[in-house]
Amino acid sequence: MDHNSLRKLVEGQLLRLEGNAFQDCMDRLGLELYPGDYQPVRAAGPKGDTKNDGYCPEARVFFAAHATRGEPIAKTKAKIRDDLEGCLQQHRDVLTWRFLSNDTLPGEVDQYIDNELRPAHPYVTIEVWGLKTLAATIGKLSQKQVERVLDVLSVEQPEFDIILLSRVMTGRDVWPILSGCLGWLEHVEPEECTADEEDLIDVAIQTLRDWSDISSDIEFSRSSIRDAQRSITTIVEELTEKRLALYAGMKGNYPLTGGPSPPLGSVAAFKILRMTGEQDTPVPT
Repeated sequence: MDHNSLRKLVEGQLLRLEGNAFQDCMDRLGLELYPGDYQPVRAAGPKGDTKNDGYCPEARVFFAAHATRGEPIAKTKAKIRDDLEGCLQQHRDVLTWRFLSNDTLPGEVDQYIDNELRPAHPYVTIEVWGLKTLAATIGKLSQKQVERVLDVLSVEQPEFDIILLSRVMTGRDVWPILSGCLGWLEHVEPEECTADEEDLIDVAIQTLRDWSDISSDIEFSRSSIRDAQRSITTIVEELTEKRLALYAGMKGNYPLTGGPSPPLGSVAAFKILRMTGEQDTPVPT
């Protein structure tokens, strides 16, 4: 994938993030950019997050992550001012304060930062990393780092683009893929599985295929769709109990048959990984 395609792909992923999901993504980026220094911070107790969404104790860089897409200008300006001034009041020796957003800030907001906030705090470097800057920064990382930051996996198909796979936690997560695909790529599973794990993986994949096959028949029945999603959630929970994580994605305009002019359609891709360590974070094996 060329650099321009990767940048667009990263921008698309960032635009989908809201609230805590965007903050989590920015934490993962901080851990890649400042290994051994960056520390995530979350609100707790009466003081909340002390106007600090994450920081580097050694580099003295403090971060404020806020998904601003579609937000009124006045609200964004107030958020930036309050977070900056609150951080400077509650933390010592702030050298750089960086506001992270999954949008390109309007000119009025950028002007407010440059004309009012920077002159008011001349001893602090105030930076704004919007959508384009974040995408460019993430795009300079290695593929494995990009996958960790965006919390996706990629499957390289010969002569075709990368397919992004997202972690499936519930049946609702994967239903848009099952109901929207016209074909399936061969799934990928861990090596050296036990017999019980192989049986469970086979059941999981077959369950996904079965629900996908009849998805068009039940698309107008909300109760049937809920039953399908609950059935899939049960399978995902059983995989998790075995320390296995399910990832899923979909690729559009994919050749559904061979030949010089094959019909094109959306295909589903699935990968099951083994989770290692104490945290429920799947690691490629």
